[in-house]
Amino acid sequence: MNDDEAKFILRAFRPDGSDARDPLFADALAQTEKDPALQEWLESEKALDQAIGGKLREIQPPAGLRDAILAGSRASLRPRAWWKNPVWLAVAASVAVVLTVSLRLRHSGPSAHDFAEFAIHEVATGHDTHTWDKPEFMVVQDRFTNAALPLPEHTKIDAAELRRLHCHTVNFAGQEIFELCFERDGKWFHLYAAPVNMLSAGTAVARSLVMTKGNFTATAWKDAQFAYALVTDEGAEALRKLI
Repeated sequence: MNDDEAKFILRAFRPDGSDARDPLFADALAQTEKDPALQEWLESEKALDQAIGGKLREIQPPAGLRDAILAGSRASLRPRAWWKNPVWLAVAASVAVVLTVSLRLRHSGPSAHDFAEFAIHEVATGHDTHTWDKPEFMVVQDRFTNAALPLPEHTKIDAAELRRLHCHTVNFAGQEIFELCFERDGKWFHLYAAPVNMLSAGTAVARSLVMTKGNFTATAWKDAQFAYALVTDEGAEALRKLI
């Protein structure tokens, strides 16, 4: 079973854990124990499902719904367009509210795993050569080259400064993403920074998310202001030394 197959099954997993012993979920849950990124995705999905459930419990039936149903049952047999029936109108109103809440929460943003995967794809397919030869860019690079470790605890991004320097940007999930490249111990790393609200609800801890695809390894994390993805082609060990 791969991660995509596990996700397909786990989307039906109830957030209260009542399905934990159901054999239908056994293999998919076992897969999460092997893959920290998949485990993070599951926790994010459970948090999202709980949020949706909480919002649905806050919804009050439309005023007069009970009376409308009873009135409909007493209505004459004279033909009436179904969509004019007050019962159906009341039900439609409830459904519209449910769909609005569900869609808003479901589309709250990509996960940290998605961001890391995007960063790998960007470096592998669309990354330019390292031409940061302006002194201003070198100052920014030096901050990461010499930053204290672990890097996630000492990452400082100034969006206004990066815009002023015309830092290279890419687009992901409709957001402007800054790309910063720096060299450390003779190895190149590519850092992507985006507004923190881009990511969906759930944890994003660099040490628990290290994924490798092809020649590239990436991680992702977030702080109070930004979401970050860090990529290198120097291997997982080189990446782990920074996080």
